[in-house]
Amino acid sequence: MAGAVPGPGPGADCGAGAARRARPLRTPDWGVSEAGTGVGTTAAEVHRGDCWAQGRTLRPVSAERARAELAGGMRACAVCRPDTVLNRR
Repeated sequence: MAGAVPGPGPGADCGAGAARRARPLRTPDWGVSEAGTGVGTTAAEVHRGDCWAQGRTLRPVSAERARAELAGGMRACAVCRPDTVLNRR
């Protein structure tokens, strides 16, 4: 067909998928990390999302959930001290 603009070739990725991959992941405001001690138990802590001591397994949570976890007895990270930021001492 004369004057037709060829589309992307087979296997070309265009659209939302490419834009989604190009966007950096958002750092969560709060998170819970669980660290195994190697003896069958886990120790969970509440962290700020930008804490360097969060480990590899930070599970993002809302501020309300972080407050609830702290009120329920979960430990606060000693490095980032989310309990002071969330108004719980």
